[in-house]
Amino acid sequence: MSGVTVVYLGGFGRSGSTLVERMLGAAQGWVNVGELVDLARSVGHSDELCGCGQPFSKCPLWTQVGEVAFGGWTEDVLDRLAGLQRGAARQRHLPGLLGPSHRASDALNDLRTAYSSIYAAVAEATGARVIVDASKGPALGQALASAPGIDLRMLNVVRDPRAVAWSWKRHRERPHATSGTEEMWRIPAHRAAAQWTALQLEMEAIVRLGGVRSARLHYEDFVADPVGTVVAATTALGVPIAASDLPPVDAGRVVLGPSHGLSGNPSRFRSGAVELCRDDAWTTEMPSRDRAVVTALTLPLLMAYGYSSDRRPRRRAHAHPTRHETRNIA
Repeated sequence: MSGVTVVYLGGFGRSGSTLVERMLGAAQGWVNVGELVDLARSVGHSDELCGCGQPFSKCPLWTQVGEVAFGGWTEDVLDRLAGLQRGAARQRHLPGLLGPSHRASDALNDLRTAYSSIYAAVAEATGARVIVDASKGPALGQALASAPGIDLRMLNVVRDPRAVAWSWKRHRERPHATSGTEEMWRIPAHRAAAQWTALQLEMEAIVRLGGVRSARLHYEDFVADPVGTVVAATTALGVPIAASDLPPVDAGRVVLGPSHGLSGNPSRFRSGAVELCRDDAWTTEMPSRDRAVVTALTLPLLMAYGYSSDRRPRRRAHAHPTRHETRNIA
């Protein structure tokens, strides 16, 4: 099996990773697959809509990928993959994956082999040289870093935790379902803050101990200068995208075509001119108690990442707007 380069987006949900993923996937030679972790645990079983608008079972790309990787997306294949994810790559597995005496279990080896097959099939079906996976869970990313035939780089997509917590509380329709109407999952502000902090600490641990080449991208910088931020982040990851390889951005809008990304934010289904905006509604609409709780629970990282501790957004774009934490693969 020839090697496949994977850029894995890590961090916490509602941080703008869907738009970042789609921008990366629009580059020449790149393709985005959405939140691949959800393929087995929800998308396949419920036959949810692909980003192209077709049900998963009728999407030509994912049908081909399933045939090449496993001979088809049978219930047994989906159940086994979901079980391997639970058994080897949940959040509680990360300390073991980072330990100096780490030994791969049978489940972890099988998970790595399965994902290698999926990534290779995507590369074969699309002709892409780089695959963007927005699954976000740090443990899964670290688990896959040593998979055979995979050259994995990790991009930590960060957004102000107050904006993240506000997004998690808002009512939003989830358009992925093929029957009935669903809402996006909602969680309270204190829980969003705790999870944001936990996942960012895990990403920091991977940078220091995981041996994975990594970079950090701030969503606020991305929407201010999408092309410059992507060029800087991918250069830091060692898989540089040239500005000429990206779709042009005009007046805060970028034209994106449909993709075959799975799960994630409703923006997955928007194509044509897509607006890139910060959405700082939390500064005026978020209850002061929630804002205070989130600020207190995230304060050390909030300050370390360059955000203001009060209600005023402070991130600003610079010539090289992305803050990087990189570590070369041994």
